[in-house]
Amino acid sequence: MAALLLSLLPVSGPFAAEPEAPAIAIVVGVGSQIRQVNVDTLRELYLRRQRVWSDGERAMPVNLPADDPVRIAFSKRVLGRLPGDLEAYWLRLYREGVQPPLVLKTSQAVCAYVAVEHAAIGYVRPDEVDGKSCRVLLVLAPEGG
Repeated sequence: MAALLLSLLPVSGPFAAEPEAPAIAIVVGVGSQIRQVNVDTLRELYLRRQRVWSDGERAMPVNLPADDPVRIAFSKRVLGRLPGDLEAYWLRLYREGVQPPLVLKTSQAVCAYVAVEHAAIGYVRPDEVDGKSCRVLLVLAPEGG
């Protein structure tokens, strides 16, 4: 009987089993002139508050789809909020002529895109980095568990 009662209790709080947020590799094309980036710069790029690199080249951040676990983890760690929480923000910026980052469907698409757009930056799982087309600038360690 006690086991039945325990199975009916909601699982939340410190006992809830949250999946570990994945490690995230920040990538650029192998031929990119971008050599380093930090979390603060990523935040500015992905919120489009910084739109050019230090050399004057237009920055081209790319996202995975809003429901992708890597995008969710990236948004929480770098932007401090979930993708859906930014809808009002992007609506306001869109009215000012600012576009949100391009969304690509897969990690393979991200690697292919940054390979041909030398000012582009993206993120993928470290085990999905295509070393022939992109290189890792930074790895954000996994969180949670």
